[in-house]
Amino acid sequence: MTNPNGVRRMSNRLAWSSLLLASAALTTPSAVGAGAADLEVLDSMEIPAEGANETTIEEFSGLAWDEDEQLLYAVSDGGVLHHFRIRIDGTQIAEIQPVFSVPIAATTSEVSGGSVTNAEGLTALNEDNGKQSDTELLIAFEDGPAIVRLTPQGKRIAEIPLPGPLADEKQYSKKNSRLEAVAVDKRHGILTAPERPLVSQPEDRHMLYAVDGTTWSFGAFQPDSRLKAIEKLPDGNLLILERTREEKGGAPTARLRYLDFAACSAKRECHLAELLAVPDAMLVNNFEGLARLSDDLFLMVTDMTKKDAEPTTFVLFKVTVAP
Repeated sequence: MTNPNGVRRMSNRLAWSSLLLASAALTTPSAVGAGAADLEVLDSMEIPAEGANETTIEEFSGLAWDEDEQLLYAVSDGGVLHHFRIRIDGTQIAEIQPVFSVPIAATTSEVSGGSVTNAEGLTALNEDNGKQSDTELLIAFEDGPAIVRLTPQGKRIAEIPLPGPLADEKQYSKKNSRLEAVAVDKRHGILTAPERPLVSQPEDRHMLYAVDGTTWSFGAFQPDSRLKAIEKLPDGNLLILERTREEKGGAPTARLRYLDFAACSAKRECHLAELLAVPDAMLVNNFEGLARLSDDLFLMVTDMTKKDAEPTTFVLFKVTVAP
């Protein structure tokens, strides 16, 4: 079904979603402390392949929501920053409208390691302080590796020094498995994570790194699952997005997990709660970007190119954290 703006709603997936939700039992995250979390997938929407300024919309890998400006930001593998106006009507995505696109201004002379374009992780700063025009963006670049502060117009402000081994290219398992996610923690500052564990780490345990040198580890959902995004929750904990394949050669699937910092061990080894025992039909796709819109509403986006059969798709879902 297509609305007047050329946006197609995924009603068939929503129907399958309802069937799967009816049959799927949520896991019981007793090992993660008091803050258990539940997930409900609500709606999805496809958007056209052409956005503002006739810029191609493809390969989205990071999302961030700006509450003060009421803007959704997205970055792509090709180094383009996009702005969207969105409208949520209850539990439905009513509109996603591209309004601005610009190449990210990170040049060879400004970023260590040379020119960077492959933007993978994204988060916003000062995005909900009640003031306008003071938002900044943090973007994690896979081809740096680097984390850079930029304006919402794509102008570089400063580069963030990376903690410990993350600054060493040789520590990453593959060139395309470097920094993938970024978030901000009130206690430890900027958090980041590579897509795969570093060569010095167990292959089946992901690691989170804070710029102050603190680290946390947790078992991967599957031995070769890829960490794609981290998002701060109102309770100070994290929502983790991993991309898996439920069977060898199967379709990529988004697995959402809840990290409760208070339940990590003294060595900061953490046990994550799986939010759905069976993946919802709308989560079976190549998802990479993740953003929190409100206390409990979130958006994810697929990483699709113009060569893919399906266009870029946004999915709206709700996470409820128990007190």
